[in-house]
Amino acid sequence: MSLSIASINIERSRHLPRVAAFIERERPQLLCLQELCERDIPFFEALMGGTMAFAPMARYPEDGPANVVGVGLLARGEQLAEVSAEYYSGSPERIQEMAFVTLEGRRMADPLSIAEVMLSATVEGFRIAVTHLNVTPLGTSTPYQRESAGKLIALAQAQATEAGGLLLTGDFNAPRGRATFDLIAEHFIDGVPGHYTSSIDGSLHRAGEIPFMVDGLFHTPGYRLEDARLTTGVSDHCALSCRLRKA
Repeated sequence: MSLSIASINIERSRHLPRVAAFIERERPQLLCLQELCERDIPFFEALMGGTMAFAPMARYPEDGPANVVGVGLLARGEQLAEVSAEYYSGSPERIQEMAFVTLEGRRMADPLSIAEVMLSATVEGFRIAVTHLNVTPLGTSTPYQRESAGKLIALAQAQATEAGGLLLTGDFNAPRGRATFDLIAEHFIDGVPGHYTSSIDGSLHRAGEIPFMVDGLFHTPGYRLEDARLTTGVSDHCALSCRLRKA
């Protein structure tokens, strides 16, 4: 038994035609989305023929009234089982408007204004979780990011123990080779092949080419990945795809 998965930071509603074309071409059984606008959930449910699980993280100030952004899980043609949304900063009852700060000459989201959540579900006997870790200036590993990563790891380990395995995917905003990434990789297997050096799509990202491998497929030893790959031309981050099996 195996499960085909795609994980994408879709940058809100900016690239919906590209994302839809990728989904229709690749036809993943499970879709894991970051920076998903709540208003676009019906769009993806129509594409996949399933019901989206959604966990809000922030209200985006430039998107008008329908501006709630978060992470989502959606299985093709079926219901997700045992869905849970575990917040490791903030809470769903206190979703804030995203604030922005300027650090080292760059405008970036203030991580304290964004809730962080691990959204998990069971699909075809596999336990899958998606998250979006807080952003830092120039990919640096900050104490707050490492603190969040530690909380995320504890939640993921508990899920893995209960389910007998876990694939943790998403945008970790933590470049491979730096302290936050290494902290996660101490506890879970990095499933993205080493020849990939960046998951930023320079043709679509506002900052252009950045050599940061920040999107991840982390898994426990009882799971194994086949055909793990990145695809450009989908969003400002590459789409991550794999086929998941039990070891």
